[in-house]
Amino acid sequence: MLDKVNLNIKPSMQTRAIIRCLLGVVSALLIATVNNILLPQISAIFALMLLDKGKNAIGIKKSIAAILGLFILGLFGLLLGGFVQDYAIETLLILGLAIFWSFRLVKIPEPIRLLFLILTLLLPFLSLTAEPLGDLILMDMIINLAIALGVTQLAFMFFPETSVSEKTPKEKEDVVTYHLDKIAINGLMVLLPAVLYFYFFRPNALVLTFVFILILGLDPMIYKSKKGLALILANVFGGVCGIIAYNLLTITPTFFFYIFLNLAIGLYFTYHIFSGKKTVPIYTIAFRTFFLVMGLISSSSTSAGETIVERLFYIGMAVVYVVLAYKIITYFNDPRVYENEMV
Repeated sequence: MLDKVNLNIKPSMQTRAIIRCLLGVVSALLIATVNNILLPQISAIFALMLLDKGKNAIGIKKSIAAILGLFILGLFGLLLGGFVQDYAIETLLILGLAIFWSFRLVKIPEPIRLLFLILTLLLPFLSLTAEPLGDLILMDMIINLAIALGVTQLAFMFFPETSVSEKTPKEKEDVVTYHLDKIAINGLMVLLPAVLYFYFFRPNALVLTFVFILILGLDPMIYKSKKGLALILANVFGGVCGIIAYNLLTITPTFFFYIFLNLAIGLYFTYHIFSGKKTVPIYTIAFRTFFLVMGLISSSSTSAGETIVERLFYIGMAVVYVVLAYKIITYFNDPRVYENEMV
C-alpha cells in the first residue's frame, strides 16, 4: 500500500513541475507579445531559466534586486561604451579586469557572472557599431525580465513546489583542485583576443559568434567535455522545431494557433526537461533555441533555413575557437594542483 502511495507522489510532482514551467513560459511569451515588447521571446527564455528543473520560487525582494542588478550591470556596460572610443586602452584594461574576476570569483553563481560578462563586453561593442542599440537592448531585457519574474511568482503560487527529501548515500569522488588564479589567467587569454578582434574590426555579422564565445569561454574545462557537441546538437534540434513552427504559422497565421503551437511544442520540451534523464540539458538548450530562432525569423528578412544555418555556423566557429584556445593555453599554464604542490 505504501509502495503505491510513493509511486503516485513522484508523477504528481513531475506533472506539477511540467505544468508550472509550461504555463509560465508560454504566459510570459504571450504577455510580452500582446504588449508589443521588442523580442518577446526573451521573456520566455528568462521564464524558462527561472522555472527550470531544480529552481525554487524567488521572492519579491529578490525579484526587485534582480531587476536592479540587471539595470546596474547594463549601465556599467553602457558607461564603458561611452568611453571606449576616446579611451580605448583604459577601457580594454577595465574589460580585462572584468574578464579576470568573472573567472576568479567562483563563489558568485555562474549565471550572474555570465550575465555580467556578456553585458560588460557586449554593450560597449554595440556602442561602437550603433550607439542607440545598446540602450534599446538594455531596456528590452529589463522589461522582459520583469515580465518573466512576475509570471514566475504566479506560477509558483498556483503550482507550489513540494520538497521531498531523499537520503541517498553519496559515493566518494576524487576531487580535482585548481589554481583559481591560473584559471582566471587562462580565461583572460582566451577571451581577450576575441574582444580585441571584435572591438577593432567590428564585424557586425558575427555578433552571435561573440556571444557564444563568451558563453562557452566561461567554462575553462570545456576542452575536456562534450559540451560543444551537445550545444551544436541542441541548437540543431531547437532550430528545426523553430523552422517547423514558423512554417506552420505561415499556413495558419492566427493568434489562437500561435498559442496552441507554443503550448504543444512547449509541452514536448518541458516533459523531457523534467524527465530526469541525462539528455535534460540538451532539451533545455533546444527549448531556448526554439524561442531564439522564432524571434530571429520574425524580426529579419531572411528565411528560416538561412537563420538556423547561420546560427549553427556561428556556434561552430565559437566552439572551435574556444576549445583550441583552451587546449593550447592550458598546455603552457596547467591550472591543476598536483600532489607535490599541496602543503
